[in-house]
Amino acid sequence: MPCFNREKSLSIRRPRRDKANDRDGLAPKPVRPRAMKYHGLLGMSIAAQHLIVDEKWTPDSLSEQYSGFTDLLNRRIIYKRHETKSNRKRLLQHSRRLKMMCTDGRIKLQKISTGNNAHKIRNLLIKHRDMQRLYQKMPIHMVADNINQRTFVLRKERDRLLFRLEQMKKEYKNLLLDRSEVENLIRYENEFVLEEELLSRVLLKKIENSNVRFKAITTINTTYRKIIQVLLQDEIFYEPILRSLDSDIEDQGNFIKNILYIGKPAIVKFKELNKEYRMLMDKSRNNLQAKLLMLASLKKPPTAFVPVAEKPPRMSVEETDAHYVRQTRSMLKLKSELAAIETTIKNLKFVTLCSQAREIYPRVKGQLENNLKLKLNVELDLQNHQMRRTKMKYTQMLQDVLLNNLSEEEMNRLDRISDLKEILKKDEEFERDILSQIKSRADIYVIFRLSLWNLLDILRHIDRAPRTFRFKYRSSYLKLPLLKFEMHNMYAAAPELYEEDLN
Repeated sequence: MPCFNREKSLSIRRPRRDKANDRDGLAPKPVRPRAMKYHGLLGMSIAAQHLIVDEKWTPDSLSEQYSGFTDLLNRRIIYKRHETKSNRKRLLQHSRRLKMMCTDGRIKLQKISTGNNAHKIRNLLIKHRDMQRLYQKMPIHMVADNINQRTFVLRKERDRLLFRLEQMKKEYKNLLLDRSEVENLIRYENEFVLEEELLSRVLLKKIENSNVRFKAITTINTTYRKIIQVLLQDEIFYEPILRSLDSDIEDQGNFIKNILYIGKPAIVKFKELNKEYRMLMDKSRNNLQAKLLMLASLKKPPTAFVPVAEKPPRMSVEETDAHYVRQTRSMLKLKSELAAIETTIKNLKFVTLCSQAREIYPRVKGQLENNLKLKLNVELDLQNHQMRRTKMKYTQMLQDVLLNNLSEEEMNRLDRISDLKEILKKDEEFERDILSQIKSRADIYVIFRLSLWNLLDILRHIDRAPRTFRFKYRSSYLKLPLLKFEMHNMYAAAPELYEEDLN
């Protein structure tokens, strides 16, 4: 049954895929190779002077690289499809389990938090009949929180008015002091120095300092103008080379990012599969030894000495735990999210809705007891969950041992693996022979390609006028007076006769 039919036959129907939202935002952009003639340093006009020949490179090597890259992309698509399917099933089971735990925990919490507190609340709120009816079915610590929230605005307004009263008192006191100072100045005018005179002296000193700074800035500006004039004379020669080299560095960086992004999950998956393969090989070897011992015990004991097979050393508990741990990238992400949620919950324990510090303690005092009870319940649930997980692991282990029993199918599978290894060796030898033959003829291919390039250059310039174009800058910061190249018209050859898109 093909993969697409199996996906359609699932019980859970997935809605139509949104391509814009499914794209990975962290994925690097695909890299497109650039023609050699547009390169500023390695173009044909400069490369013709010193011909570079590489014995290991041939024209077919470029196509082989891109064909291998497309095969890698196709394998990645198939792998992603299977991975999403398995993750979907696993997450559905996990969500059902968590929903059941949440409902059970909510019911327990309601039973613990809401008890028969109606009599206590009536005794506490004897003079307030409306509040007795309102808080009849509410726990005591929540009643205090609710009352604090209802009276929050009034307490806030009271605090604001008290603060405003203190401000007005301070202003009134300052005004009285100013009035007394003015009266003293009126009485003893000749004996005091005015504040305006001191301020005038400070301002004159600041003006002198600013004049010195202004002179220094003017000298710096003149030197920069001279530097710009010198650089403007040489900017024409370096601009195309620097621009092409910059774009080369960007292409190489994007290519490396793309390869790393696509190759990392494949390498991780290869390691996991290699571990599973080793585990299966160990199991099959142990089963084979057990079968051989059983057959040897059924035979008649010969007169000669029969060597007894040594038992393999037992693995410790820690090694077995590490041996059967399987963690995917999504599980690690969920672990990090869970740790972040736990930190936020710890920080939220002592957060209150009141600005008064004296009301925090009674609120926290009632909350700590409830938190301890909740912690105990959560620890018990986690222990039960851990026990279920260990039981599931043991059952899975025993099931694998029973399924992978050595039989005719297993023997046929091992024979098939050995045959495939021999076929692979023959293919590798054939590939080596072909590579040696291609390397021996690489020089002829290079000479042939250079001659074709020269013919194309000759044909491009026949009956065609030169075309001028202006370079479009990527950002507005490059349109500075130091980097203005629009004054000089740049000439380029006409386009190729048969343009091809390598992508």
